[in-house]
Amino acid sequence: MKKTVSTILAVILLFLFCNPTITLASDDVFVDWQDINLSESELNDILDIKTNNERATGLILTYSLGIKKDGNNLIIAGTTGCTSTVVKCGFKEVVIQRRANSTQEWTDYVTYKDLYDDGFSYMLGKSFAVGSGYQYRVTAIHYAKKNILMTQKIENTSNTVVFA
Repeated sequence: MKKTVSTILAVILLFLFCNPTITLASDDVFVDWQDINLSESELNDILDIKTNNERATGLILTYSLGIKKDGNNLIIAGTTGCTSTVVKCGFKEVVIQRRANSTQEWTDYVTYKDLYDDGFSYMLGKSFAVGSGYQYRVTAIHYAKKNILMTQKIENTSNTVVFA
């Protein structure tokens, strides 16, 4: 009986730790985050705003991150391109930050963790409604893992968008 209970608890804990997590930062606000499919031209249009299609060495070969305003929605686009030898490629963390138009300090608004695939490339396409009176940006940690001893992380920050 003890073995059955401990096995069930282990499975539940494994399930909880394997799922991507969402952390809400300000005032327990729920943000309706939706996956969206971006065409190559839409992706390039967003990423060209910042023109940060960076090249790197190591496990991560290319990475980019950008945002744009679409009505009342914030569209987030990002890519991580890794070597073909990795087992995970994507984003370790994506943080939407905002600041009131009258302040200089950024505050974390929403945090998403563990957004990656078991392959050598990952495309991030997300959309959600945001409030007016703020500037928004996204910070991210691009992530690649080859094995338990070989991982690479690169920090990145998007352009800024104003919602008046």
